[in-house]
Parts: sequence; structure tokens; C-alpha cells
Amino acid sequence: MEAIHWIVRNLLVGVTILFLSRLIFLLSYADWHDLSGLSGDVVRAFAVGLKFDLKVLTIALLPCLLLAYVRLILKNRVGSFTKFYRYYSTALMFLVVMFEVINFYFYKFYHTKISVIIFGFFEDDTWAVLVSIWKEYPVIPLLLLFALLIWAFHRLFAHLYKPVSYNFSEMVKPLWLRTIVVIFLSGLYFLGMRGNLGVVPLDGRHATISENVFVNTLPVNGLFSTKIAWTDRQRSRIDIDIAKMLKSLKFKSVEDAASVYYGYRVDSVTPETFYATSHQNDFLENNPPHVVFILMESMSNFYIDMHSDSCNMLGSLADVLDSCYLFRNFLPAYSGTIYSLESILVNTPKSPLSQSPFQNFSFDASAAKPFYEKGYTNIFLTGGKMGWRNMDKFIPRQYFMSIEAEPTLRKLYPDGKAGEWGMHDEVLFQRAFDVLKNSSGKPCLIFGMTISHHTPYDIPSSYKGYTISIPSWARKRMKFDEEVVLKGLRAYQYANSSLGNFIKQIINSPLGENTIIVATGDHNIRQNFEYPQADLFMQYSVPLLMYIPSKYRPKNPIDTKRFASHKDIFPTLYNLSLSSARYPNFGNNLCSDSSSSDFGLYCYCVAADSLGLIDFSSTPLFYRWSDREHRKLVPSNYLPDKHLDSLMLRAKALTACMNYLLIKDIEKNR
Repeated sequence: MEAIHWIVRNLLVGVTILFLSRLIFLLSYADWHDLSGLSGDVVRAFAVGLKFDLKVLTIALLPCLLLAYVRLILKNRVGSFTKFYRYYSTALMFLVVMFEVINFYFYKFYHTKISVIIFGFFEDDTWAVLVSIWKEYPVIPLLLLFALLIWAFHRLFAHLYKPVSYNFSEMVKPLWLRTIVVIFLSGLYFLGMRGNLGVVPLDGRHATISENVFVNTLPVNGLFSTKIAWTDRQRSRIDIDIAKMLKSLKFKSVEDAASVYYGYRVDSVTPETFYATSHQNDFLENNPPHVVFILMESMSNFYIDMHSDSCNMLGSLADVLDSCYLFRNFLPAYSGTIYSLESILVNTPKSPLSQSPFQNFSFDASAAKPFYEKGYTNIFLTGGKMGWRNMDKFIPRQYFMSIEAEPTLRKLYPDGKAGEWGMHDEVLFQRAFDVLKNSSGKPCLIFGMTISHHTPYDIPSSYKGYTISIPSWARKRMKFDEEVVLKGLRAYQYANSSLGNFIKQIINSPLGENTIIVATGDHNIRQNFEYPQADLFMQYSVPLLMYIPSKYRPKNPIDTKRFASHKDIFPTLYNLSLSSARYPNFGNNLCSDSSSSDFGLYCYCVAADSLGLIDFSSTPLFYRWSDREHRKLVPSNYLPDKHLDSLMLRAKALTACMNYLLIKDIEKNR
């Protein structure tokens, strides 16, 4: 019983730490205007948070409970476990605080609590990540704080874990009564571990208690966030069980999913069900254009809203916007680079393939394959390191003839500027131009990936840049000191200027007549500014920029206000550049005059169209647009919201179809 007494004390210490952590999180990140009228939801979030805290702590303290039972049963035949309890409790409370600190700074950077992205620390360029952490965060003060905490917890538990004055066996003599007490206490303890009286044990879905996204981040603590992230990571592994996949998305068959997504009855599915063919076009057959697709690091849509003469976010890119099409109602595939890259490159919701047993497979749904089959020279170009995420093994098998990364660029341009993540964007774009210039008339597909707009933002010192004076409305939303924010904004401007200079270079050369250029962000950047609830779409959004030479433009006007996402980029490019080309039919041609089936899809769990947005990552949350510009969202007044329910079903159907084709491709390759 002495040990039970200690466990209760330990639980009180842990609950107090997690309550204070949640309170600090609320005071640090809350947008009080957004939370106006939601005090009840906030209180409920803290109440549900207590259940998450007790669940984590009771599970973590289970070894202590089991040892207490051992001592209760064996009585004097075993010694005291006091030392173990003290050291174990010290280590546990240190871990609790450490994960709360990680959670705090993770949210500051990604605007979400610990997620699957955290595992990129081990799978990414770990040294570069460590350098970024060293430069961006107070590492030394935090290490000193952790050392102090270890000492403080050790002293605290030395004081708390002292023998108690009463003897349970003497106080409760009847064996049957002692048994009832032990069963009752065990029941309470295991209820804490379960976290919920309902049929389903407490899990991430129970954190969805409000229509406000920030409130829903409050209940889950750092350790449980890590547990959810680990579960998501396991789910993202390449499971090739089709029945299991369909069941998780709530479809009885792949025919049902295909019928929902394509909008007509599909009675029997084969891989060809998911392919389309671009129109036959004599002009394209005789005049195939060069195609350049650039995946820009953290190309934020929100930053474009900040652009003005006094706060220049676009640099020289502003000079060519009149020659381009700019889509603003646009979403990335994912919130992390590798996931977005593979989603575009291989049409996959499952990632990372490059770090799976299937990294050596050539996928039929590869975005580059239709160009390969039409005789293009396909080149993958990046300023980064090709060893990153096993890209050196994966990319060459996706119908690319040539891979050029940091070592190649460093050799070709010995005076080129380099940073922590590789060769800077100006070098990449110069190489892209040189490749096209020396193509000898053969059409090229260049799939490029930039790296400069990435922490630690060590852009070339030679870059002069344009004026950046943060507007007052944006200044109120800053999460860091102005110096830190300006460093990131300057890197964003540099990246856009590098892209703008490249487009200018193309336009002002003969290549301007036959080179299509498309650029978009791999994901938004959320570390520098807060996003109110109404700006939920902009929290995720990236822009899509297209330069199309006049003779390759469609006859119909291009509607740049339509909703779209990464899934729509290459279907658009196939129809702009290839005649009679077979391609994966998982997106829309953004240059067509048909937009009735338009929607954007983010992380395969957030969908948006011209009427609203639905987040179905957990319990579905429904939002409608409150303005004509499609910038501000409010909770939907339609209950149920049939349109957004239908949108969610189409998004899930697309995910099921893409997964099915990927799995069939894997089965064929094995």
C-alpha cells in the first residue's frame, strides 16, 4: 500500500506539470479573438486533457504498480523498491517535461503538435537539421534547464518517497476486504489507462471537441502526440492489403470508390480504369515543348498576401507575373517535402516509398513516364543531396535519364553559392537554363526541387534584395522577434527572385516560345506567423504559377480562381504538352473550361472547394466560405452539410483509387 501511496503522489506531480504546460501553451499561442465565446470549449479541452494526462501517466507508471502487487503478495520475502521508484519517477517526469518542450517548439514551427514529420529528424539530412535547430532555438538554455530538472526531480522524489506510517495489512485485516480494496484500486487504475468509459478507449479522435482547430490541439500532451505520430507513421508504411485499405476508407469495393470519384458507374475495375489519354494534337506532335516543373521549398501562399512595394515578397518574380497564370486557391499534397514530392512524382497517398522495400520499383503511375514514352529527356534537378531520403536510389527508377544534385552542380559551377542544405536556388535555375539551351532540339522535362527557403536561411551574402517592411496587420501575428522573421522573409524573397530571374531568362531567349514552366510549393511555412481560425485554408495553402507560351495556351480563358491541389498539376501539363498520351487520371486539367469537379486535397484528409472546406483527419469538421475571395472560413450552419459530406466522400474515393493502383503496381513488380 506504501507504493500505491507513492504512485498517487507521482500522478499528482505529473498532472500538475501537464496542466501548467497546457496553460503555458494556451497563453503562448491562443488567438483570443478567435476564442471569444469559446470559453466553455477551452474548459472542456482542459478536462479532456486531464483524461489524456492520466492515461499517459498511468500507463507509464504501470511497472511501479506491478511491483507494488509483487510486494503486497510476497510481503517480507522481497526488499524495498524505493530506489527503483525514485529513479524511475525522476526519469519519467523528465521525459514528460522534455516532450512538452519539444511539443511547444514543434507547434511554434509547424503550427501543429508533434506529428509524423518529427521522424524526419532521423530520416532527413540529420546534420543539417541539427544545425538548423542550433541556430533557431535556445539549445544551451534548454540543456541547462533539463539538467536542472533532473536534479530537482531527484530531490523531489527523494522527499516524496518516504515510508508511510500505516500498514495496510494491519489496518485492513480480513483477506476478503483487502482483496476488494485491491480490485477496486486496480479498476480505478486501469480506467485511467483506458481513459474513457465508452466502448472506444481514449484516442486522438476524442480531442476533437470544438469547431476551433486550436482548441482541439489543447487536450493532447506531448507524449500522447508522439504516440499518435508513431501510429500515423505505421499507417503510412506501405501496406498492400487492398481489403484493409478499402475498409479504412469505408468502401465495400474499389468499384464503389471509382464510381464515386469519376461520377459514373464502374462495374469492373482494371488498372486501365484509372488512366486517361490526352487529345490527339498535330501541333504538339510536331512541336513538343520543353516542360519545367519546380517544387519550391516552403512557397507560402500567405506571404503573397503580404506583398507590396514596401514589403516585397516576390522580388523579380513580380516582374513576370503578368506573363504567368497564378492560382491562389491551391493546396499541397502534404505538409512535408518528401511526402509532397512522392505524391506528385508517383501519384501516391502512401509515403515514403523511397524508404520502403519498394524503393527500387519503377511505378507505372510515375508522373515522368508519359514524357518518357513521348521521347522526352527527363532530368531530375536539385541543389540538395541525392542521398537525402534515398532519392539517389528511388528517382532514377521513375523514368528519369539523368539525376543532378549538389555534387554535380558544385562541379559544374565551382563559383556557385552553397548553404547548409546544398547549392542555392540561383545555381539550380542556371543549370536548368543551360540544360534547355543545350538540348539540341530534343524536348526536355526538368523536375526541379529548390532548397534555399529552408532554415537556417543562409542565403548568399551577395544577394542585395528588395525592401521588406512587415505590415502592421502581419506584425501582430508574428511568433518570433522581427529579426528572426525578417531572415525567413528575405530567404523567401530570394527564392522567388531566383525563380523570377529564371522565367525572365527563358522569356528573353528563343526558349520562351516553347518552354512551359510550372512552380508550386512543397508545403506552406507556418513557423513565423499565427493563423486565426478563419484563415485555416491559408494555413495550408501554397500558390501555383504557370508560364505558358502563347502558342501552347488553350483557346478558352483559364480560370485561375478554381480550386485545385498538387494532384492537378501533371494532368494539366500532359494536356498542354503531349498528344495522345496515356496518363494517371487522378486530377483535373486546370486549363480546360470544365471546373465542376474541382477540389483541392491536403494530406488526404482536408478537402476544399468553392463552397467550403472539410477536415476529416478525425471527427469531421465542416466550414463554409464567408467571403467572395475564398479566404475566410466559418463553421458550417448546415447540419448535416450534405455538400461537404459529398466532398469528403469524393476525396476518400480518390485516395482509395490511388492506393489501389499503387498496390497493384507493387504486386506486378514483386
